[in-house]
Amino acid sequence: MYKNEVKNIVEEVYPFIQAYYGKSKFNGEAPKVDYHHNIYARITGIAEAEGDCSPAAEFERETNTIWIYYPEIKSDQDIIQTIIHEYTHYLQDGDEMKRLYDEEGYEYDNHPFELDAIKAESDWKIFA
Repeated sequence: MYKNEVKNIVEEVYPFIQAYYGKSKFNGEAPKVDYHHNIYARITGIAEAEGDCSPAAEFERETNTIWIYYPEIKSDQDIIQTIIHEYTHYLQDGDEMKRLYDEEGYEYDNHPFELDAIKAESDWKIFA
């Protein structure tokens, strides 16, 4: 999807998502949403940078930002699910998330916090 299409949907549904799920007890203020064409280009500063996978979004805890990589968004449903997923990460304890990866050996596909965020995506119809 185009950046403006994604941005319009986010501006419409994000306030409702925030109100529905509430604020994090770990992070304070709700995250801002920002947009970029590619995670690798954003992180490296090299416009043509590429990598092995291209996520649709990420929650950057350090800056309290949900990054939307708009070329990866395929539909209205996709953007709503993506925002819910990343907002769920905002609600979670970042230290515990890291500990489960580092000390318990969880990977993305079996990490309880990722599974919770994936499960939350099924709420997308509430905001459609």
